[in-house]
Amino acid sequence: MQTDERPLPESLTRLLAATPSRRVSPLERLRPRDDRGSAHAALESAFLRGFVYGVSGLVWLVVMLFIACHFVR
Repeated sequence: MQTDERPLPESLTRLLAATPSRRVSPLERLRPRDDRGSAHAALESAFLRGFVYGVSGLVWLVVMLFIACHFVR
């Protein structure tokens, strides 16, 4: 197999030369931070998650109703 010896683009070279970002351990994700906005962000996230679960539940309910109506006929 013949390899391609062309040079890499500058942007790709910079990306490959950059140091990898520090990985966050699962324990660090669970620790509460001292941010003042974290409570607001957590509440907003909970509302958004509840909305998404509610809408997806309604979609599943409508799909199940269509399936039930199809089998009743």
